[in-house]
Amino acid sequence: MSDTDNPQYDPSQRFDNVATLFGNHYRFVLDALPDLTFFVQSVTMPTVSAAVVQRANPFTVIPEVADHLTFGAFNVSYLVDNSFKTYFSLFYWLKGYGFPTSYQDILDFEASRVKQVMNPRPRPREIQKTNATLTVLQPDNDTAVAEVFFYDVFPTALGELAFESVDSEPTLLKTNATFYYTDFNIRLTNT
Repeated sequence: MSDTDNPQYDPSQRFDNVATLFGNHYRFVLDALPDLTFFVQSVTMPTVSAAVVQRANPFTVIPEVADHLTFGAFNVSYLVDNSFKTYFSLFYWLKGYGFPTSYQDILDFEASRVKQVMNPRPRPREIQKTNATLTVLQPDNDTAVAEVFFYDVFPTALGELAFESVDSEPTLLKTNATFYYTDFNIRLTNT
């Protein structure tokens, strides 16, 4: 991240704002599936962990700062729409790159994805992956506080669906999806 991403914020300086954010003011957009945005119920930010190098010493092991970060997966919980498209679109994406039953399945998936890519000669990465944006909003006026950009996003798991007829009241059908990505970056918009 460069200084131009957040030009007015210096994390080494003390700041005066002590107000906190609320976890229910956000917007999540997956570029390849923009219709999913309306049905998203929760987004869990991933863990970011730094590697540690153990430096040997005659008396003890001393942990030292290493040079690699590991980004965990992020999870999205969403409602299934009454046409089943929010579930099917992620299932189709997973099957398209993960477990085709024929070469025609691969060709069909790639042909449908190429239509969504701006590049006239897309690379496999552009066909199999997309980008996503999590916008954190102010609770009082819905202005953006920060934007989290996820790059090269692809689904790795689609959660289970529980169809139940034991409840007297109908319940909303909800599931989740797990995504991996290459990198993410945060841009403060309200510094």
